[in-house]
Amino acid sequence: MKFSSLYETYEAMREPGFRLKVDGTELETGEDARLLRVECELTSTGQAGMLRLEAALNPDGERGAAWLDAVRPGALCSLALGYGDSLTDVFCGFFYDVLWNDPLDGGTTLLEALCLDVRGRLMLTSCADARAKRTLSQLVEAILGQSCCAELASKRTVSQPPEDWDLPVQRPGASDYSVVCGAADFLCYEFCAFADELYFGPPRPESDPAVTFDGPNGLLRLARRRTLAGQCAAVAVSGADDTGARIYARQARTSDSGFGTDKMSGVLTGDFHQPESLVRTMAQAQYLSRARMERRQCRAGGLSGQCVGLPELRPGRFIQTSDLSQPVNGTYYVHTVRHVLDETGFQTWFEAEDK
Repeated sequence: MKFSSLYETYEAMREPGFRLKVDGTELETGEDARLLRVECELTSTGQAGMLRLEAALNPDGERGAAWLDAVRPGALCSLALGYGDSLTDVFCGFFYDVLWNDPLDGGTTLLEALCLDVRGRLMLTSCADARAKRTLSQLVEAILGQSCCAELASKRTVSQPPEDWDLPVQRPGASDYSVVCGAADFLCYEFCAFADELYFGPPRPESDPAVTFDGPNGLLRLARRRTLAGQCAAVAVSGADDTGARIYARQARTSDSGFGTDKMSGVLTGDFHQPESLVRTMAQAQYLSRARMERRQCRAGGLSGQCVGLPELRPGRFIQTSDLSQPVNGTYYVHTVRHVLDETGFQTWFEAEDK
């Protein structure tokens, strides 16, 4: 959809609005409950999405008391953003950390809260499962079986992993989200991509970008980058099978296109090699080398920008820029979005990579 059409849909984007629900109940605002700032960061990278809230509450007021009763660690929350009555759901997760600043004089209580999305639940479960031995599929099913993920699990469209990928993962000590994400690399798909399919929905085709910036309207900042940082000629992954025999797979860089290709091909001559102690089959090594090379090539260029608040922007979507400068015009894959709504208005920051 073109930005000019969104501008009309949201009635010139004059009145930013939100809807916050906790355990299915909408929290109302008023003189005794004021939302000072909400910051929502969504990402398809290997980390949990988050939501930060800051509110000023009067415990003696009806709305303020309702906020204080509802906001607690573990409670489910959802956030919708938009303009006027046109609101779009952008976040679903749970309260992870809550801080109440008591005024000590009977005045306004300041509330600060941090929420994590569905992948944050994976992080907590992996910590709780330290010293345990479970297969990745068991861990994933345990995550999806929890109440905060029940709706997402019912919409799952990703196929089950083949049994020969389901190797036990031993976590002998303290574990965290990055460890589990690393282990998920050994499935036929990565858990991050699996969670993104559930949380953000299937990626849209390139021919159907979520937003087309037709000119500078709505944009506050836009920057295009091309870099050789982190790039290489090939990615190699090695391991050993159950008999100790060496396993090795190499994925060469595909031909580049676009800006500076003549410079890139002459510089990228080395291999990036990653030995993996948990690689036990050739299929794993081939998958990892291919996936890591694809990620490195995508990160060779990107687009970052700031615009008026657009709840339609979310990871897993394509955006398009046109009628701007030649290096910037094109189609990009959005991997990180940050929405900020405060007393000054509603703005969105985004980061995208080459398609």
